[in-house]
Amino acid sequence: MQVKLDAMGLNASFPMVFPLLRPVLSKISRKVSLQVILACLVLQIPAMVGLTGYLSFKNGQEAVDDLANQLTNKIGDRVEQKLKDYLIVPQLITRLNANQVRAGTLDLDNLSEVQLYLWQQFQQFNDLKFNNPTFITIATETGNSIGIGYRPFNRLVVDIRDLSKGKKVEVWRLNDWGDRVRLRQVFANYDPRKQPWYRAALAAGKLFWVNPSVGIGEDDLLLSVDRPLYNRQGKLVGVTHAALSLSDVSHFLRKLEIGQTGQVFIMETNGTLVGTSTSEKIFSGSTIKSQRVNALESKNSLTRQTAGFLEKRFNGFTSISRPLSVQFNASEDGQTHFVAVRPFRDYQGLNWLVAIVIPEQDFMGKIHENTRHTVLLCLAALGVAVAVAIATSRWIARPILQLSAAAESLAQNDWHYPITIQRSDELGILASSFQQMRDELRRSRLLLEEYASGLEQKNEKLSTLEAELRQQLNLFLHAVSHDLRNPVIGTSIVLNNLNAQPGEAIAVSRLVLHRMIDSNHRQLELINSLIDTHAAEIWGITLHCQSLVLRDLVESAIADLQPLIERENVLLKNLISTALPLIHVDPLQIARVYQNLIANALKHNPPGVILNLHAQQVPGWINCSVSDNGAGISPEQCEKIFNPYFRGNPRTKSVGLGLGLYLCQQIVQAHGGRIWVESQLGQGTTFWFTLPIDKLAA
Repeated sequence: MQVKLDAMGLNASFPMVFPLLRPVLSKISRKVSLQVILACLVLQIPAMVGLTGYLSFKNGQEAVDDLANQLTNKIGDRVEQKLKDYLIVPQLITRLNANQVRAGTLDLDNLSEVQLYLWQQFQQFNDLKFNNPTFITIATETGNSIGIGYRPFNRLVVDIRDLSKGKKVEVWRLNDWGDRVRLRQVFANYDPRKQPWYRAALAAGKLFWVNPSVGIGEDDLLLSVDRPLYNRQGKLVGVTHAALSLSDVSHFLRKLEIGQTGQVFIMETNGTLVGTSTSEKIFSGSTIKSQRVNALESKNSLTRQTAGFLEKRFNGFTSISRPLSVQFNASEDGQTHFVAVRPFRDYQGLNWLVAIVIPEQDFMGKIHENTRHTVLLCLAALGVAVAVAIATSRWIARPILQLSAAAESLAQNDWHYPITIQRSDELGILASSFQQMRDELRRSRLLLEEYASGLEQKNEKLSTLEAELRQQLNLFLHAVSHDLRNPVIGTSIVLNNLNAQPGEAIAVSRLVLHRMIDSNHRQLELINSLIDTHAAEIWGITLHCQSLVLRDLVESAIADLQPLIERENVLLKNLISTALPLIHVDPLQIARVYQNLIANALKHNPPGVILNLHAQQVPGWINCSVSDNGAGISPEQCEKIFNPYFRGNPRTKSVGLGLGLYLCQQIVQAHGGRIWVESQLGQGTTFWFTLPIDKLAA
């Protein structure tokens, strides 16, 4: 429905300062519908809200960048201060030990005195939180050594190597007074003078940080500071060694609040990890074959990606000489991360890098949440505006559109399109008149449809009856041709053999004559039986049951096929016992079953096949079987072998329309039994069927 702007009085609202625009706007207004006007008004809302939301998002992102820099700087300051406090303790310990030896107040040859001194020193520094040393050792140039500290499971022990007792190192557990109480471990052929920390201290000739390594008997990475010891004469007498556990550094890093999923790790300039806030272990292997983890090969994805980014961005870690703040996108999750890296150095050889990485999502979560709320509110406002506009247009156009749709439905033979107009104005009167007209047309249409439906149903019944009669007629003709063929073939063979005799006079034995008479008699009976079968297709098979001996019945059925059996050079074995109970069956119908099964075996197998006829008693029934050692039947053919007109893959010489086995099934089922087949290709076929035992004879 087109609604003109002039009709809404909008032209009058244009200021007089735009006289040139009036003709153009008036021309456009006559072509614009009300729906277009409402759509333009509604679209202004999401445009303005979207622009406002975008500017708000950009401002929030700038605030996030500033907040990220502040947080990373704060965390970096804390880590740097903690590292300074943590690393000053072992330096102080080695300085005190060097002063004691230089002053001559500590006799290094008296191991008991050295043990007491180290134990007291360890107790003093152990009272500090986070700054307590892990192990304090003094080794002499003579090869003696003694060290006190914590071993695994937080046990205080003393390691002693006394050359007067051999080259072994004994690990003793100490009690609360520093006395040895139990020997825990013994390490043979351990010489402290050959250890990396001892050699490094001698080479440096001063206080020196030794690269982290796994201590003897430890499952922890130790960082040690070593200092050579000189006596009053300035002679080298040994090395003092104070070790710290780097797991304490990682433990401290894990306690830091680094956003929600951020992390901090410390590494050397070659990339090897010193500590990490993740649960990753910073070394692998044992004391002898330990290997430190490189940040570039870290199992933690964020650590590995951050280290790789820093190395690529700055062409190696050694070029980072001042604090830096950068951003990078992780390749695995695609998120933006804030990275702050600052060097940590001292005058004793430490050169570490502290890297702090925080995903942008940790900061943007709240902003995204606010953005979602803003979008939802905008969508709600937009929905309200659209709903009001739609409701207004529907109130005006809905009755007309409904009547139009009802008329189109009526043209498409839809007589039930609902008309829900409940109004008292002109549209209501029009709707009521249309409804009355449609009801009259529907009643007339229903009368015509009922009459046409009655005619159609009668035609369908006639067509169905005609098809059934044709099918029954075809079945009858096929059954007659199939069942008469087998005995006629046998008679034809006999007559051909007689005709082949020389001379005018032909000698016919009485036995052959009787067989021909019996065969002709049986053909007449089959014709009568097939007539009954045709009737049975409509009203069911009629049985004339008698109490019979199964073997005698089978012998009679075989006699009609004897010429065919001899021609095919078939060995037929009737193995049915005469001791079986009497059966209650129609002899003519059961003879047909046996003849059809035997003829079927002769058709579908090469000459010389062996046929076996068996029967066995089961409760209430006789299980009969006709088996051969021929070509067999495929599983696909076995499933549909009893269907009418199914012929399988017969040899060229075979004839028939595929009704024999179907008729066998109908006859056996009429006796209340069942018939089935068991066969495998190349292993022969066996047909089974059941016949009822005479209850009176039993």
